[in-house]
Amino acid sequence: MSESNDIPNRVDRLENDVIDLKVAVSALISTTEVHQRNFETMNRNIEAMLQLMAQSLERMEVMESEIRGLQTENRRILDFLQQRNTDGDA
Repeated sequence: MSESNDIPNRVDRLENDVIDLKVAVSALISTTEVHQRNFETMNRNIEAMLQLMAQSLERMEVMESEIRGLQTENRRILDFLQQRNTDGDA
């Protein structure tokens, strides 16, 4: 008889356990959604940073080319001035 008297208590506990499980699952789903949104935001930020880095690299390559051109021009001017200086001494 004690088992049959205990059935309502057991059912109540099972129902409470099911409610607890539903709450836990709901919390896990919410946490997963937050993490997913954070991941997507981080991914967009990383993509934006990569684009900025690519643009910066392109600008640096242009500047490097311009610097090389200036160096070449400076060498030509220096050679011209040295040649003129040598011709003037003679």
